[in-house]
Amino acid sequence: MKSDFSQGAMTFFLEGRIDSSNAAEVEADIMDNSPLFDNVDIAFDAKGLEYISSAGLRVLLKVKKATGKDIIVRNVSDEVFDIFDVTGFGDIFTIERQMRQISLKGCKKISSALNGEIFQLSDDEMVKVYGSSVPLEDVKKERSYAQTAMVYGVPTLIPYDVVKCEQGYGLVFEKAEMTSLAYLISHDPSRLEGLAKMLAKTLKELHSTEIPKDKLPNIKDRYNEWLKEIDDPTDSKITVFSTLINSIPDSSTYVHGDINLNSVMVQGDELLLLDMSGSAYGNQLFDLSALFASLVGIEAKDEGYCRRTYGLTKAVCVTFWNSFFNEYMSDRQGEINSMNQLLLKYFVLKQSVLMKLEDKHRFWVQQQ
Repeated sequence: MKSDFSQGAMTFFLEGRIDSSNAAEVEADIMDNSPLFDNVDIAFDAKGLEYISSAGLRVLLKVKKATGKDIIVRNVSDEVFDIFDVTGFGDIFTIERQMRQISLKGCKKISSALNGEIFQLSDDEMVKVYGSSVPLEDVKKERSYAQTAMVYGVPTLIPYDVVKCEQGYGLVFEKAEMTSLAYLISHDPSRLEGLAKMLAKTLKELHSTEIPKDKLPNIKDRYNEWLKEIDDPTDSKITVFSTLINSIPDSSTYVHGDINLNSVMVQGDELLLLDMSGSAYGNQLFDLSALFASLVGIEAKDEGYCRRTYGLTKAVCVTFWNSFFNEYMSDRQGEINSMNQLLLKYFVLKQSVLMKLEDKHRFWVQQQ
């Protein structure tokens, strides 16, 4: 049996058919390496595996018991995955399906996202393709967050497959007839106020949706991790921003983390949220600040941002923000001025501090 040892991990390559006729031999080959099990992580690569019987599954189970560790089985074909699933072994091992290879040649682009682009892959599928700098771990994380959010009532699309193409990794979704808020407003300005109010009502509902703390990360923790990466302890703005972040009241309700006119889609009379990688639980302020930054704050410092990003003028973006914010705060009129001041202070500090990470992470951290 072929194996590979690198970076403190050992991978065994399962091939052909593993059944009662050769299970003992496979077990012996693996167990020859048992003296190393205490010091390395173990994984199986099933790219070449055509079939595995109950005898073969028992071999994998013996290895798991011998190591006492979680074991990943990678590159599992659909046929072999069904065996793991039906037998319940999918609950015992971490199973990763074999990654499908796709081509975007001739595919129509549907819309842009902060960290990728969305294409129509077929009559039934669309795919969000990430840039080549986005690691596979981040793609899988977005899929996991989207699945969790959907379970707790967040209107989104569930990605069901991670794929690879020339441009990088991607997530495949069931094709949906939807259009971004930015596109609808640019093509029919008369809908601006209605769409702003629709977004406000949707976010108010989501910001009252409780999320178990073991299902999504705490958005404050995410910010504090970013701040740890800034190696400049003498910058007083970092201390002020950190104090502001940690003074925001805690909440266990859903936040999207990157609400903007391209990440919100309209499907019929419903809004759908895309770009779920920022999903977390926390205070509503984190979503309000993201939308304020994308519509008002960044444009004030970078003239033409709204036109480049949404195809909209500064005036239209400001009007959308005002309509949205007035509706969102409709039952809290006495707090509007104080909330506006807090959003402005938050944006100024956030931009001056987190821009230090822009080159390192290669994304617009103002919106994260």
